[in-house]
Amino acid sequence: MTTYLTSFIVSFVFVCLVTPLLIKIGLKFGFVDQVNQRKIHRGAIPRIGGIGISLGTMLPIFLLFYIRGGIHIETPDNIYLFFVGGLSISLLGLLDDIKGVNAKVKLLFQIGIAIMATMHGALIQSIPTPWGQLELGFFSYVLTVFWIIGIINAFNLIDGMDGLSSGITLFSALTIAMLAIVNGTPYLPVALVGLALAGAVTGFLIYNFNPAKIFMGDSGSMFIGYILAVLSLKSQSKAHAVVSIMVPIIAMGLPILDTTLAFLRRILRHQSIFAADKQHIHHFLLSLGFNQRKTVLILYAISILFTILSMVMIFNKNVDTFLIVLIFAIIVFVIITKLGYVEMIYGKFRVKKENSLEKHLENFFINRIELKEDKDFYSSELPIKGFDIIDVKGKLLFSSGEKDPINFFDISARRSRIVRLYWTENVPIIGSRESAMLILMAKGLVAKFAPISDADEKKFLAEIKE
Repeated sequence: MTTYLTSFIVSFVFVCLVTPLLIKIGLKFGFVDQVNQRKIHRGAIPRIGGIGISLGTMLPIFLLFYIRGGIHIETPDNIYLFFVGGLSISLLGLLDDIKGVNAKVKLLFQIGIAIMATMHGALIQSIPTPWGQLELGFFSYVLTVFWIIGIINAFNLIDGMDGLSSGITLFSALTIAMLAIVNGTPYLPVALVGLALAGAVTGFLIYNFNPAKIFMGDSGSMFIGYILAVLSLKSQSKAHAVVSIMVPIIAMGLPILDTTLAFLRRILRHQSIFAADKQHIHHFLLSLGFNQRKTVLILYAISILFTILSMVMIFNKNVDTFLIVLIFAIIVFVIITKLGYVEMIYGKFRVKKENSLEKHLENFFINRIELKEDKDFYSSELPIKGFDIIDVKGKLLFSSGEKDPINFFDISARRSRIVRLYWTENVPIIGSRESAMLILMAKGLVAKFAPISDADEKKFLAEIKE
């Protein structure tokens, strides 16, 4: 038990100490979250916190592997799975956070990492059925690669709100670690890595909970997804095959559900699976009027419920597995129906982007908004004292009013235009409805003071890519 606590505490303390340093580095060198049409920011937020999570997770494992002589878990498979695989994908994510990496390149890298993992012991060899174990043979490699890539992207996609991915990771890691502890000594490495990850995200959550001072970025979300995917495979016990498979699925139920729904809606809309949107589960909760904190707490509650179901299966292996799975399925069904996913999946939004009602409404209101660059704009009820319009290359296109180096946030009004609003006081927490109205106002400002045609914008963006 002391070893387990050591793994958690060392990673927790390391991340608590290193994250403030990463915040300073991110702000100094401009490694901040980039604004796009899906985001609205409270100023510049560093997005390199994930490298702290990955190093914090690996530190206690390194110390236990190589310094404490009584624990013999430093096998070649563990070294490749955790150190090589984990740090490699975290470094890829860091490169994406700093410079940007093409989505297809990231996918190819994920496939390579997943194949490497299958060669070092992370493999779904069989699936339990009512008629016995179904041996997968060659398909075990295919299924394992899909599983690892799926979980990596599940945690990448759900990392859309302050503290959301960190909190869900904490519950998932603790659940998988507990499963490994109950399964016995052969699963000691899984328990230690799981607890180290739990400690790392707990330390990070201190700085990442709303209002966040730092984001984990892809370096954190992809690392977390990879580690949890591998741990879920390495925790499988042949003696309790059903429990070993279902516990990780239920524990990570929220990210898995969100990713599955995202994949379905993009396929049904004839969109690329890499296309970004604002219709994840947390976006739907925001649209119901909940603020960020309440939305995250609701999703924490769902994750805790899934954790409880998993723990029941772990500690009472005689419980009816079908009953637990049924309860899990009912919860998932309620989430899908209450948030309106059924209507969406069955074609309510199956239109091309340029023909969507949202696009027409935006154009309708922007054409009728009268914005003047005079004192009336700043003497209005809005607590705004100035604004800048800049392009995505950072060139100032228009400026009005006063500036503030601290109390501002950026809104993407077009793909090539960003509006920076300067607040008269501290930037408030923005809800979904305020966000929608501010985006509309920002688009109106661009249309009035820095207009650009669709053709010119397309040409401008093409030149940037070159």
